[in-house]
Amino acid sequence: MIALGAGVALTLAACGGDDDDTANTDPPAPSSASATDPANGPATAPATIVADDQGGDGASIVVAEVDLPSAGFIAVHADGGGSPGPVIGVSDLLPAGTTNDVTVTLDEPLAADSVVYPMVHIDTNENGVYEFGTVTGVDGPGVTAEGDVAVVSATIGVAGSDPADSVSDTNESATESEAEGDTITISNFSFDGVQEVAVGTTVVVVNTDAAPHTWTAEDGTFDSGELGEGDTFEFTFTEPGEFAYSCNFHPSMTGTIVVTG
Repeated sequence: MIALGAGVALTLAACGGDDDDTANTDPPAPSSASATDPANGPATAPATIVADDQGGDGASIVVAEVDLPSAGFIAVHADGGGSPGPVIGVSDLLPAGTTNDVTVTLDEPLAADSVVYPMVHIDTNENGVYEFGTVTGVDGPGVTAEGDVAVVSATIGVAGSDPADSVSDTNESATESEAEGDTITISNFSFDGVQEVAVGTTVVVVNTDAAPHTWTAEDGTFDSGELGEGDTFEFTFTEPGEFAYSCNFHPSMTGTIVVTG
């Protein structure tokens, strides 16, 4: 998983929402051409965002500074196990340029100390409404001058909460991760998990993104077909070799698994 310091932009490998099953995840960063060419709509780069660790009642967070190439939003993601998870709050529409001290009210107050991930999103259809995850192909993430998704992490200390709650949650996540074994998780438009197994091993692929994905071998050895959010696929390797794979829907998502004899 990816661990970030507060206020430090993430480089996502390629690549959620409320409890009402409208979870959002973010696609791969646009190419430099689409990010800067006016003919392709509002510019999505360069964007920057800074958010510091902070305390409060858990109902909102303050983003210290955001610089947008076009009008857009700040979408605050929950911790998805060391990387951005579901979207738990969205700012009002922000203008292009630099805006300081942006308060984002969360959909539900945080119950305990938490790490959150404020991310830049651009209003690509210019209607002033954040629609990523509900309308296909709009309001995707802004990117930095280097082509990385413009997102940072910040630790939010919730007044009156029991620190043991967040520690317990962390330990539980670690235990679950260890129990997963030979698993590949699709998260934030990237593959993460086991990279080497022995012949006879069954690998389980889990899609945690709201968007559909596939786990498809370049040589046709395996193909999960379309995996929706929460769907899984199992494949048992019976021959040694090195198997490159990708997502049919998102070719920039790639990986390799080595099977030893």
